[in-house]
Amino acid sequence: MRKLLSIIMILALMLSLAGCKKSVTAKFEDDLKWDDKSQSYAMEKDAKLMLWTDNDEFAEKVIELWDKKYPDVTLEYENVAANDSAKKIKLDGPAGLGADVFYMPHNSVVDTRESGTLYKLPERVKEMVMNDMQESAYKVAMYENDMYAIPSSIENIALVYNKQLLKALPVLPTTIKTSATNLLEQVENKEIYMEELLEGIASWGNNYSGVGIEVPYKQDRFYKGDGEEISESEDIHTILAWQLYDAYHNYPFLTRDGYRVFGSDNNNPDMFDIDKPEVRSSIEAVIGDWYGNKDKSRLFPGLATLEDMGWDQAPSRFQKGQVAMTITGPWVMQDIKKNWDLWIQEGKFGLTPDSEPSDIFGATALPKFSNGNNPITFSGVQVTGMNIYTNYPNAAMNLISFLASDEVMKVVYSTLGKIPAVKDSSKIPGLNEDSISNGFLEQAIYSHAMPVIQEGNYMWDPLRDVWTNIFVEKMSIEEAQAKSLSDYQRILEDAGK
Repeated sequence: MRKLLSIIMILALMLSLAGCKKSVTAKFEDDLKWDDKSQSYAMEKDAKLMLWTDNDEFAEKVIELWDKKYPDVTLEYENVAANDSAKKIKLDGPAGLGADVFYMPHNSVVDTRESGTLYKLPERVKEMVMNDMQESAYKVAMYENDMYAIPSSIENIALVYNKQLLKALPVLPTTIKTSATNLLEQVENKEIYMEELLEGIASWGNNYSGVGIEVPYKQDRFYKGDGEEISESEDIHTILAWQLYDAYHNYPFLTRDGYRVFGSDNNNPDMFDIDKPEVRSSIEAVIGDWYGNKDKSRLFPGLATLEDMGWDQAPSRFQKGQVAMTITGPWVMQDIKKNWDLWIQEGKFGLTPDSEPSDIFGATALPKFSNGNNPITFSGVQVTGMNIYTNYPNAAMNLISFLASDEVMKVVYSTLGKIPAVKDSSKIPGLNEDSISNGFLEQAIYSHAMPVIQEGNYMWDPLRDVWTNIFVEKMSIEEAQAKSLSDYQRILEDAGK
């Protein structure tokens, strides 16, 4: 009897939980109602929308703009980190608790799409996005010619540099004809190849003392507030440093001779292809004896492992004005801008009230390889998705379209400091005049959209470890390639792929 009662209680609980799952109000394009007169979807009566975003100031400005255009539809927001929204919507969406529209990083599109929580965008919205947004940005939200999210801002890495430091450094040897008198002019005029830049800095030991220059504003860079000099360990790898133990930052060095992960359309999981000859030749062309192993490296002398060169030793020290060049994204400028007023008050680096970040910092596309090819970076994109479990699909579709409008794109730039994913940057006041943002946009031309297949989640460690296999495990390039391919295949097997 007790066993029978237990079974009945379990069945009742299962039915109760099943009943908690919210039904989908609208699933297909035909379920929506287009209003020709307003050129928008017909808002549901008493519609009330929730937006997930992770910046309060941005959300408030978006709501202010929304209220002017759609005063009859209430828009509220909840501060949810973009990196958490996909996981949260998979739980909250079916329970009827999720936002109607939410921000997320591009790499969350695959999971949310496959979990059935994303609304496939109608053709008219898809066409609007394809007309207005950069191709490399909207492709991360595409699958089998359907679109599941709308790009908001783009992020890709580029060569970011300190003008004061590069101006103090001499010209490096190059096969390109140059009239530059310092490394700043050489970099900005694109008069040096990537291999020559790496080799030249390695010849200096990647340290200012190896060049024999007087570092401008040295005390501001390398001394603590009480005048005490920083420890020697903090004053190494100074001229050029980036995050070595990271596939995202090292991917460009694999692309010299034409490698592209997952094939030309980024969607063939059988074309990981890390073992191909073009990968071997790319690595051979750029490594020399500079890269990162303790035994031989001249570019990173004293570096024990690639893992030791992370954020703190690269972008963080660039933000402090110590590193002359780094390979990173626009996020590196955020802390610089936060500290800018304080630096001006302190007169740090010779700043005055009229100084702008672009007076000291710059960004440009990564130097070409000596074979004439540009290094290819990944295009990272922040996107907006629409919860398929929304109670108000028409209103929500208007909201997700509104977040891609010129009005909101202006706020993305002015408030968040991010680079809008728009094709026509002239629509964003100040963007065309922003030399730093334009440096990242210049590299964006030579970017591949992130893979939008599930296997893209499994590529990162094998792509990273082809370098680790060479410089830490001391494998040959061919052995390192074979190990990375084997690791990728094992990860797929473990994931049931």
